[in-house]
Amino acid sequence: MRPVLALPALLALAACGDDTGNSTGASATDSTASTASTEPTTGATVSSDSMSDTAGPPTTSAGSEGDSDSASTTATASTTAPTSGDTTTGGELTCDQNPHYRVGTAIRDITGPSAELVMMGYSMPEQKAEGISTRLWARAFVVEHPCSGSRIAFVSADLGQVFQGVHLEVVKRLKEKFGADRYDFDNIALSATHTHSGLGGFSHYTMFNLAVGGYDPDNFEVIVAGIVDAIVAADAGLDHGVVKIAQGPLQDANWNRSPQAYAENPDPERAAHEAEMMRDTNTDMTVLRFERTGEGELDGEPIGMLTWFSSHATSVSNQNRLVSGDHKGLASYFTERHFGADYTAPNPFVAAYAQSDAGDVSPSEVIVGEPKNTVVRPCDDSPDPLCDDLGNAVVHGTWQHERALELFDEASEHLRGPAAGRLAFVDMENVTVGPEFTGEDEHTTCHAAIGFSIAAGAEDGVAVAFIEEGIVYGDLPMVTLVPEDQACHEEKTILLPVGRMLPYPWSPTILPAQVLRLGGLAIVPVPFEITTISGRRLRASVLAQLEAAGVTRAVIAGLSNGYSSYVSTREEYAIQHYEGAFTQFGPWTLAAWQQEFSAVAEALRDGVQAPHKAMPLDLSDDQIINVPGVVADSPCALLDAALCPFDKFGDVVVAPPASAAPGDLVKVTFRGAHPRNNLRTGTGYLEVQRDDGGEFTVVARDWDPETRFRWRRTGGPLSPTSEVDVEWRIPADVVPGTYRVVYFGDAKSLLGNFTPISGTSPTFTVQ
Repeated sequence: MRPVLALPALLALAACGDDTGNSTGASATDSTASTASTEPTTGATVSSDSMSDTAGPPTTSAGSEGDSDSASTTATASTTAPTSGDTTTGGELTCDQNPHYRVGTAIRDITGPSAELVMMGYSMPEQKAEGISTRLWARAFVVEHPCSGSRIAFVSADLGQVFQGVHLEVVKRLKEKFGADRYDFDNIALSATHTHSGLGGFSHYTMFNLAVGGYDPDNFEVIVAGIVDAIVAADAGLDHGVVKIAQGPLQDANWNRSPQAYAENPDPERAAHEAEMMRDTNTDMTVLRFERTGEGELDGEPIGMLTWFSSHATSVSNQNRLVSGDHKGLASYFTERHFGADYTAPNPFVAAYAQSDAGDVSPSEVIVGEPKNTVVRPCDDSPDPLCDDLGNAVVHGTWQHERALELFDEASEHLRGPAAGRLAFVDMENVTVGPEFTGEDEHTTCHAAIGFSIAAGAEDGVAVAFIEEGIVYGDLPMVTLVPEDQACHEEKTILLPVGRMLPYPWSPTILPAQVLRLGGLAIVPVPFEITTISGRRLRASVLAQLEAAGVTRAVIAGLSNGYSSYVSTREEYAIQHYEGAFTQFGPWTLAAWQQEFSAVAEALRDGVQAPHKAMPLDLSDDQIINVPGVVADSPCALLDAALCPFDKFGDVVVAPPASAAPGDLVKVTFRGAHPRNNLRTGTGYLEVQRDDGGEFTVVARDWDPETRFRWRRTGGPLSPTSEVDVEWRIPADVVPGTYRVVYFGDAKSLLGNFTPISGTSPTFTVQ
């Protein structure tokens, strides 16, 4: 727990719409240059075998889906007439029955400045990055349906959130690249995995930059450029293919972290949900299998996998200082390596583990009790040195990877029909919600505000020790900053009226409602974190509009296209636990979103445009406080390297041992420079190399989880000197031989010039 005694610190807690975690004992390249930055090398992955004594695998009930290829569907208004021949049957298919797509996949590095930048998720200003455990990636999937002439692009990015500024800039650049008609707001969805070990400073809104010290243009640029490049590359790779789907449960891999709020939902609704899901979370895993085929064929070679599963990416605690994709990033890595992917190759296999309705869902068991809650992580109290804080993500990522592979292998049902989308921007402070969605009278949404209970944190991460969740209006003296808003927010005791701040709201209030259709699957990208029952209700609202068009499944894609904290049910909101206090637009927020998403789904069904009700602010030129950059690097205490003729960047400070064995940790320390000088997207800061007959072969880079890259400033906070540690945990299946470690970086002079630097360790023998 972390005591916070001042209002500015309380506001910093609000900088990210999430819990505050749990304590456990050079400019970015432009989009053209980074297009070459493709991707895992052929080194061995980290195994969770050594953790088996501390973390048993979750139970996985088999959940195969039958092939419904022969089932006809009701055509939408826009796709009734066209037909297409099927070379496998000789018959004619309507577009809504046609399984033949053009598909493309791609992956790009989006790792930002990995040192001295506050990490995004736990809202802790003291949690500044000190290096890399695994890099962050944007994984893109483009699907075109030639028969109906439509396409969609879905990106899952290893980010805490996809902020609205990123969404706006990505769409802008794609329009500049392809023209106005190929990609637009309707058919592009950008979704975050919600890793809490990513990097901050890339929002254009104050609330989300407050805890990280301001806006970081380097981080914003590398994220936007990487996402754009991933979509461009996936589009360039479009070719004949099919998409197959499988769904099934993954049990004992996610837990409801807010059981008191969940219990407020109606008994029949909870009973129906728990009968279907076998617990109080969404345990469904949805897997799409992308295959490259010959024209008209129904089977081919796998090129990608897109998976949705609900679980907060908080396996790694707020004590971590290394950039990591958390369990979803590791699950992707394990699956991609399973298929032999090489991140430096042009077209590696791409496996995304996207986020879903995880607003009240933890990857770890949360036991609510007095005097404090207990979070049970797999590596707690483990004697295994590999099962450290980052090791929790290995365990949880392995569970998802293994279950997804089972479903991937079972996938035989073809998705059939259009790949299309619709999006409408909504002014969420001014929505009148009809009785069909409120269940009673007409209601309105409120000016955005966050409640006092957010300062308590969630059950899996206490923030302020003396503040409890569940503070409703009237529990404290009835004093409010905005009396005109308090009545609208009802039970919420307003802490901060973020929608009333000047000159701009501190959090976006004009937000996107989007629905994508991929055959019989509806993908619902939401610009918030949505609780379990809220997600269930929203899926039902979308399907009610689309079932007549043959859409029978729906998945929530969380934290997409913008970010406005949480959405809880009316019942959960009423008791003002963390998620309800962070539901910004008042008690009828979910009902409003159900209404707006239903309207967008109806427009998609009918093949008409979904009209925008407002347009979001573009605040890209209104950032006042920027994260400071690097002044200069030097290999000695003097301010410039030119003054240090006998000290060199890349000098080995601590050499590796002469010999090592599988399981050993090899550590080499170099004189280094600040990682911000060159983000080294697609190449990395380190290589572990093996001598193959006089030629050195790369076996691991900084995106491989058996390596860790650590940076630290030496000589005090204003010193120009720094050191880097390169760590390599030798895998069990290592090839015996002679190895060395190489460090790469760039140094900045006092005049602002950048110079590439490197260092190479002495060789050592691996037995």
